[in-house]
Amino acid sequence: MAELMTMRDIAELARVQRPVVTVWRRRSREGGHPFPAPRDRQGTQELFLREEVVSWLEATGRGNNPQARIDAAAYPGPAPGPAQLATLSALITLRQLYGGPLAEVGDPDDLLDFAESNDPDDRCLFGELERAADLPALIRQADEMVAAAWDAASAHSRVLELWLRNAAEPLAQVALSDAAARLLPELFDPLAGELGNPAVMDATGCLGGLFVEAAAGRSQALLMDGDSPAHRLARRQLILAGLPHRVVDPGDGDWSVAGSVAHLLVLPAAGAPASTPLDHLDLLDEIALQLGEQQLVLCLAPAATLTDPLAGEVLARRDQLLRDGFVRAIVRLPAGCRRAHPREPSGLWLMGDADPAPIADRRTMVADLSDGNLTRLGGLVDDLVAAWQGSEGARRRAWAHLHAVPTRDLVSASGSLVPSRIRLAAGAGAVASGADRVVRLRAADSAGRLAGYGLDPAAGRADFVTIGQALGRGWLRLVAGRRLDPRGLPSGSVAVIDDPSQAPGDHRRVDRLSLLDRAEVDFTEPGDVVFTSRPRPSATVDAEGGNLVATPARALRVTDGAPLLPDAVAARINAQTSPAWRSWPLATVPTPDREALGEALAELAAQRATLVAELAALDALTHDLTDAVESRQLRLTKENHGATTL
Repeated sequence: MAELMTMRDIAELARVQRPVVTVWRRRSREGGHPFPAPRDRQGTQELFLREEVVSWLEATGRGNNPQARIDAAAYPGPAPGPAQLATLSALITLRQLYGGPLAEVGDPDDLLDFAESNDPDDRCLFGELERAADLPALIRQADEMVAAAWDAASAHSRVLELWLRNAAEPLAQVALSDAAARLLPELFDPLAGELGNPAVMDATGCLGGLFVEAAAGRSQALLMDGDSPAHRLARRQLILAGLPHRVVDPGDGDWSVAGSVAHLLVLPAAGAPASTPLDHLDLLDEIALQLGEQQLVLCLAPAATLTDPLAGEVLARRDQLLRDGFVRAIVRLPAGCRRAHPREPSGLWLMGDADPAPIADRRTMVADLSDGNLTRLGGLVDDLVAAWQGSEGARRRAWAHLHAVPTRDLVSASGSLVPSRIRLAAGAGAVASGADRVVRLRAADSAGRLAGYGLDPAAGRADFVTIGQALGRGWLRLVAGRRLDPRGLPSGSVAVIDDPSQAPGDHRRVDRLSLLDRAEVDFTEPGDVVFTSRPRPSATVDAEGGNLVATPARALRVTDGAPLLPDAVAARINAQTSPAWRSWPLATVPTPDREALGEALAELAAQRATLVAELAALDALTHDLTDAVESRQLRLTKENHGATTL
């Protein structure tokens, strides 16, 4: 079978797309050089003799590989089984240790003796060779593959490519996509550099090539012990890369590594492809318990574990890690990180030693990048480094993706851990500096209404949430509008608000007791924001409460401690144009600014009410004066500057 090739092998050898080979085969039937006939079949897959394929490529000049004959030996035949691939992997690794063709070692027994001397405890390759069904043939094949690929590492990469073709194999189930395999080292290397020259730890023990790349040039490579095929393969990859390593005994979960260590974690691991979110969080907890100032963790796992809503024991375990202050940054990545699950979004955690600050004072950096592209996440690595550096890094960083949210909100919320950051539209004035805003406010306040408030420039950035996110976090409570037919209800003191744009005096008013006899209703409370989305967004703050909200209106009630202000919420709603009210953005206001802003807005609202009342009185005066004179029931004279008759 080693002399046979599949159509996919032929395309790869000729360096063309797979459909091109089908075209060659069809169009060459009537020519002088027909495409080679298949020599065997494996299920529905046709197999072609390697020598005939190479001769046809040379005779016709097809393809883009002038060295096709040399490279052909790197194709070991149709879809070798896992045991055969493991043996080829072990043989190529042994060839690296020997430094020359394995045929020179001697007969198979001599080779087994050499393997045992290099792997006396059977940690990575001796067992694969001892159990091989046709060791002499595989020895020849391994030598041919290395010769064709020019070196053992390249030949071993070819074996891994064949391994990943079998979707049922654990290695294929958890393998990262090419984009994710490039992204993760780009993020990890600068983070590890923040620790100087740390050791690199693989707590799964079977990260493989990604771990080799991460550990290259670092002080030490550490990996968890294990005896699955994936663990043995990972140790062979370290040998092929010439990286010395130390194996860590997991014990009963009480393992530890000391000193400066950067942990790189990808879950689920090839050694346990069916592991659950709870298993993943248990491992993160084991790592977190030993984290010190000179240790960090970068973990890639399904978003369902790291960022998305959870319930029950899994939610409690994740909340505990957040509550204990280990998580520095949380990112929801686009789909496509795992080959076998192209539609599954992934999450990213950056962890460090526990934050000693009270949970009420902590901030966690988050970002939802799930709508982006894995190949275009510029700025994320710098954001993560700044997040690792804490307040010092935050002062120097103009964040590209991450934004801070109170950690207590992440722990108390049952929704996503990565609420999207809402950005103001261009031209909305969001780029004005604090000093510019102070100048504008003082110029606009010619009457001195803010004279009792200090206006000090600041260099912060606005944080926005949508109404839907605020409801999910418990910052707002939705009061549904009632369907009510007011006919038959006597008039009274309860305003029925179905159109927030109406003036308070224009609302229908009904008797409270009669209303309670008609239906069980919720009355508004002082500060409720009554709003509607159609025919256009409109909102008003019910300052007094005790009224009834009727459809199509609804009310939003700001809960105690929420970083929102009713007047600011109403103003944001009145500025919207879309009817999709759950996506309307609201700006959060931290304490103590929230208290001062609330007082200032209340004072301005009171002054506005006074002015509105004065305007109403002035309008009434204008109307009455005009009517009286026009009806000729009044004569008006201006007494200053002489008498004038109108």
